[in-house]
Parts: sequence; C-alpha cells; structure tokens
Amino acid sequence: MIRLALIAVATLGCSDPYGEAQKADTIAAWESFVDENPRSPKLGMGQIRLEELYLEAARTAKTLEAYDTYLTKFPKGKMVKAATDERREFLIEWARQTDTVEAWEKYLKNYPATRSKGGKEAKRRLNMAQHRGSIDLGPIKMEQVNLAEDPKGPLNGYGFYVDVTNKGTKPIAHLTLKIHYLNAEGNSVGSGSWPVVAPRLPGGLPMATGFDNPIKPGETRQWEWTDGDFPDDWSKKTRVVATQIKFAGE
Repeated sequence: MIRLALIAVATLGCSDPYGEAQKADTIAAWESFVDENPRSPKLGMGQIRLEELYLEAARTAKTLEAYDTYLTKFPKGKMVKAATDERREFLIEWARQTDTVEAWEKYLKNYPATRSKGGKEAKRRLNMAQHRGSIDLGPIKMEQVNLAEDPKGPLNGYGFYVDVTNKGTKPIAHLTLKIHYLNAEGNSVGSGSWPVVAPRLPGGLPMATGFDNPIKPGETRQWEWTDGDFPDDWSKKTRVVATQIKFAGE
C-alpha cells in the first residue's frame, strides 16, 4: 500500500514540459522547452511552433529588425521563403511610403536592382527622389466628368489635374506621376500612373501632339488623369507623387 501511494504521488508530481509550453504558447515558453528537452520526442513539434511564433511576431511588428531576427534564428526554417518574400515586400512598401533617397538606397543595398523583383522600380524612384527639387507639383484639382468626353453625357467618372513646373535647368523629356486613392485613414487603396511628358504613351501609343515635347526650364504643364473605377473605401481624397524622370539628352 505504501509503495502504491508513493507511485501515485510520483505520478502526480511528473511534469509535462511540452504540455506546459503548449499551454503558455509564447516564444519564451517554447524556447525553454527546446533548450531544456533536447531528447524529447516532441522536440521537432516544439521547434516548428517556436519558428511560427517568431514569424508571427515579425508580421505583427512590421519591422525589418523583426524579420531579420526570424531569418537569423531559422536560416533553414520551413517558412524562410515566405519570410524572405515578406521582408522584401515590407521594405519596398516602406520605401514607397517614405520615398526618400535614403529609403530607396536602403532597398537597393538589400536587394540590388540586377537581382531583385522591384529593382527597376527602385532605380527609377531613386533617380526621381534625387531630382525631386527639379519639379513643383501644384494642388490636385478634382471634378466629375463624362469619361467619353460627351458634354451631354452622365458624369460617370472623375478627372484629376495637377500643374507641373520644371524648376530645374534642363528640359524634362519624361515625367510620370502616380495618383493614390486614399481611404479615411489616409492609406492608399488604389492607384494609377500616367506621364506628364513622354516620347510615347504606355503600351507604345502615340503621345498627344505637343505633350511629347520636353518641358522647358520654367515651363508649367498640366497633368490630366481620368478614372471611373474606384475602390469602395475611397474617401474622395488623393495623393499624387512623381515616380519617374528623365532629362532631354539622357
């Protein structure tokens, strides 16, 4: 009887490291389990859950450092490809929002243009950031329009207009603006791009006569964009940024 009682007490006192880590389900708990139970048959499952939590933490933090922490700790992890792709996407979105020389240089340092998806865009945006002082964008004018340019037709779209001035010393042969449709929080929920000046339109179509001529220093030209397909959460607010510039002779 005494022996049975001792066995019962010992059984009740046995710990369940995996169960305890599973119950807590934190990075600290799973790290303790992995470090302290290297021979556990459940070690592999613990390592997988620890990896998942580190990636979840990176996705929540939305910082480069958090993704780097995951990638450093799990260089051969099961989710490395997803984490690597997310890291690159996070960095290019950050560069787009920040849109400074430093931001684009940081992206290209991490993902050189010759080897990265988005590299060509980054090089164009870096060049634009370096020459942003060469142009001045006036306020955005917005009005309802008929998309077929029928003066008697329904107002089934919006027209957007921005005056663009060449403040530099060289004629501008190519300049593209991008319009962002913003939600109530000021975040972009849609966009469109169109040139102010270019030898040809996107797709190789001919540019309107006169608009293919470079913008001379001191000259102001109006950028026009019309659209009738907007996101449901568009707040009727917009942001326009210059994304590509090329000077005559380049």
